[in-house]
Amino acid sequence: MNRRVVSFTWGRGLGHVSRLIAVHTELRALGWDSLLLTERPQRLIEDYGFAQIVVPTDAGSLIGEPLHGTGPAIDHGIARALVAGALRPTDVILHDVTVQRELYHRATRLGCPQFLLHRFQRNRPDPAAWVARHTPAIGTVYLLGEKGRRASVQGVRLVGVDHMVRRLLGHRSPWPDGTRAMRIAVVAGGGGHPDAPGFLTAALHGIRTYARRHAPDGIDVLVLAGPHFDGAVGIPPGMPGPVRVTPYLDPTYDPYRHATAALTHAGYNTVQELARSRVPTVVVPGRRDFDDQRVHLRAAASRIHAAVTEADGQAIAGALADVLRECPRTAAADGTAASPEAGGAAWLARDLTASTSDSSGAEDVHAFHAE
Repeated sequence: MNRRVVSFTWGRGLGHVSRLIAVHTELRALGWDSLLLTERPQRLIEDYGFAQIVVPTDAGSLIGEPLHGTGPAIDHGIARALVAGALRPTDVILHDVTVQRELYHRATRLGCPQFLLHRFQRNRPDPAAWVARHTPAIGTVYLLGEKGRRASVQGVRLVGVDHMVRRLLGHRSPWPDGTRAMRIAVVAGGGGHPDAPGFLTAALHGIRTYARRHAPDGIDVLVLAGPHFDGAVGIPPGMPGPVRVTPYLDPTYDPYRHATAALTHAGYNTVQELARSRVPTVVVPGRRDFDDQRVHLRAAASRIHAAVTEADGQAIAGALADVLRECPRTAAADGTAASPEAGGAAWLARDLTASTSDSSGAEDVHAFHAE
């Protein structure tokens, strides 16, 4: 029987699921099986071919922090039964930033090795202290974006890893072949955050203002509202070209790579996707409970072409003009502007494999990481 990695993913965005898919994909290439527990069905998980089980969640389902936006209280006995039925003593648990209560406690009772993937959180400036206090059964914390860091603090192994990004399953363009119009992608991530409607409305007004002055061949706008978006996208009158709205594109498409420009929020995963595509981008940082999207932007400033502004149509139009003037898209729409993939997911998969097998393997991985 292959080893199996089990993770929990939640959220109104796609950050957790996208990052976990990145790691689970690399583990699958090393022969692992996977199971993802989710708070809601995720089309993205299905498209990557991973098994998922929906576990009822509410505000008390996470350890150490509230789980916002989950609706009414649920029967935690059902959640415990689902996790107990799914988990095996031989499983390895990889938590992504948040730690699901039933999964953590069941894994602790079974003696499953547990790991935590951590990225910057305003409410968790010291992840080792947080783990020691709330989840002492977790032995290793992987620190995203801190490649080369290694320490042991309060009995917790801290390992810095490079940034990571989910591999796409293809590079198809969502725009018609041969279009001369400016191709603009407007992306709201998962779309479930309350600021998504305002962002999309402001983005379209800004594009209209910009296009009237700077797009003689017109525009072709693709709006990815997000699979969790439940609002309405109001398209302003007088748009000089088509505006297509869809909640989701399957991962065989690569909208950033084929866009002339993009408008988006600045979640961790979005920033890594922008760094891969190098598309000129107007970024409107979202307001999040614990995340700080401006931190991701500052950390990736040298790897992306972005202008940062607020959710205001005039400001967005000016930022779009600035970023396209300073960083015009010079490559054809065949993806030649793409940069190499961030390698953190592959390295983490190797380290997780070594850490759950034998020490000699772990030494080999650590040597690989230092190179």
